[in-house]
Amino acid sequence: MKYAVDDAYLTDNRVPDTPNESTVLVNKKRVAEHFSAASSSYDQYAQVQKKIAEVNLELLADLARGRSKYSVDLGCGTGTHTSSLAKMTDNCLAIDISYGMLKTAQMNNVEKSTAGNNAILYCNGDAESLPLQSHSIDVLHSSMALQWCSSPSNTVAEIARVLSTSGSAQLAIMLDSSLYELRQAWQNIGLAPRVNEFFSQKKWLDATQNLKTDISSSAAAQINIQHQVRSFTEWHPSSLHMLRALKRIGAATKSNDTQTAQTNHSLTSSAISRQELLELDEQMRQQRQTVHEQSLAIHEQSPQLKIGGKDESNLGFPLTYQILFLSIQKTQG
Repeated sequence: MKYAVDDAYLTDNRVPDTPNESTVLVNKKRVAEHFSAASSSYDQYAQVQKKIAEVNLELLADLARGRSKYSVDLGCGTGTHTSSLAKMTDNCLAIDISYGMLKTAQMNNVEKSTAGNNAILYCNGDAESLPLQSHSIDVLHSSMALQWCSSPSNTVAEIARVLSTSGSAQLAIMLDSSLYELRQAWQNIGLAPRVNEFFSQKKWLDATQNLKTDISSSAAAQINIQHQVRSFTEWHPSSLHMLRALKRIGAATKSNDTQTAQTNHSLTSSAISRQELLELDEQMRQQRQTVHEQSLAIHEQSPQLKIGGKDESNLGFPLTYQILFLSIQKTQG
């Protein structure tokens, strides 16, 4: 039996291995199509994504205190959190690369309005080429969208461009260390990991340093950058459930490299055998047990740390998201 599961964070792309490389070819059309196809199932399966967005909005509320005039929900998805952002500002624009997501977001928020009692507006757009005037946005929120961009430097620079001289942006970005349990399991059964590789924390922070250098050369504005990394874990009863859940949130392959796609075609086929799934289950079971035993050992050596000791096998298999929360705040020079 074969299982069609590979449209998820499943791979025919690789972020370039060159140490100084900070750009990857991204098939934006494919990304948009996959998210459009998943727009009706996204909210049911995107539980971790919802928690991440809630944290991001809390951080944004602390960053941009008071009511502002213009806000943007960048990568709005189904619009679950757009209405919360809209309550902070007089005008709110939801932007997404996927027409299907935009349509769903508009339907979900049809009766919602901004703090200024204005309708929420919707626009198709790419985070690396925003259809916005420079210095026009006071508050920008983006959660779990920017990992699909091709260049951290270009993305961060574009966001900074549209922020007003007192504007704030709060970004939640998935890092390369995410989904390591699934990646490790693929490797342990001798198959190439069918998991997209995203940019590292260092690449994103390097991009903000470039941004600070560019902004500091202008007397019109100064910029403050803050960041933190948090882990979010969800549990699945089986590897098949895990892969199907990833597929149903629409996460697609990123590569626009035809040669790479052809080379890895056999590794990314939607046909995953029952035997491979059984082997994945066994590997993830072993990984979970190893982590449990390591936690017990640490607890025995340092009981004051109160680490581990709890058997979570009844929860299934863990899948961890490592998220960079990046705050960008402009001030007048």
